[in-house]
Amino acid sequence: MSKAPLSPAELGRLDSTQREAESGTLYGLLGLDTRAAREDVETAYRDYVRDWHPDRFFSRDAGTKVEQIENNFVEVTRAYKTLRDANKRTVYDADLRGRGVTVVAVGGGVRDERVGFEVRVDRPSGGSTRIAPAALSPAAPPQAPSAPAASAPPAVTRLQGQMAEQFARARTYFDAGVVDLGEGRFAKAESSFYLAMRYDPRNQEYAEKFRLAQTGAKRGRAAGFIGLGQTAEQFGNAREALVQYRKAVECDPEEGVAYAKLAMLLRQVEKDSREALTLLRKAVQKEPKQVAYRIALAELYVELKLLQNAGREVQAALQIDPTHARALALRKQLRFS
Repeated sequence: MSKAPLSPAELGRLDSTQREAESGTLYGLLGLDTRAAREDVETAYRDYVRDWHPDRFFSRDAGTKVEQIENNFVEVTRAYKTLRDANKRTVYDADLRGRGVTVVAVGGGVRDERVGFEVRVDRPSGGSTRIAPAALSPAAPPQAPSAPAASAPPAVTRLQGQMAEQFARARTYFDAGVVDLGEGRFAKAESSFYLAMRYDPRNQEYAEKFRLAQTGAKRGRAAGFIGLGQTAEQFGNAREALVQYRKAVECDPEEGVAYAKLAMLLRQVEKDSREALTLLRKAVQKEPKQVAYRIALAELYVELKLLQNAGREVQAALQIDPTHARALALRKQLRFS
């Protein structure tokens, strides 16, 4: 059976989303304005995921559009994560105000009085307002432009001034991010470096610092969720602990504890051995020398009748700790299975 190609409407939506990601606002990507509540952000994102998650197009003939689908999804997800987080949204809104951009529909359009360009407002049939600036962020060259010649047209002079201001603003955010990063405030540094990249997207130094801060911020968020999960366990609230450990796992921490804790609770509370298996494998992958994770994985393999796999984990555990009592008992059990 041949795969169905993308329809003209789908192709048009792909292109409009890409344009919004390149030159619009995060609100525009989700079809919202600045008055949107957090619930509106979550609803808009769920609607987008329902229609445009890359997994939906495996059975379609997407051709060369696969990469565009994936890139759009990444950008919309970034918009969602920024706007649903109160701190990040505050920083982003302040940045918009600093540029004179008001993302609110007024009589079919809004205007940035400072830079003097019109903002187009598309109104989909569903009734939500989609903000689509025609030229919100002009592409920035590697260096700030030199002072314009006296004979330069007024429009060119104005554009060069705007671009120079962009670079200056990018450096201001970058310098603030460096300070926050040095003092361990990874979440604030992440926001600052992100805004620096928005103003100067070709600057590789900004991108590298953003990735560094993002890693630290994820690690910090994961540690916070793990702490909340452990507290919930201490009070006997397994369901709440499960929620917190899942949030920690979504941060993709470098350590295996969140994966192992979530796996254990999934087996106890939801009797979900299959997802627990995936999580324990991930825990072992993250920390291969942690005997406790290998033993937990081996025990689950025994439960699932995957005895050869269990034997391999037991052997690996004994290579790390030849006297480990549970590993020795499991090896003896497997010999008689």
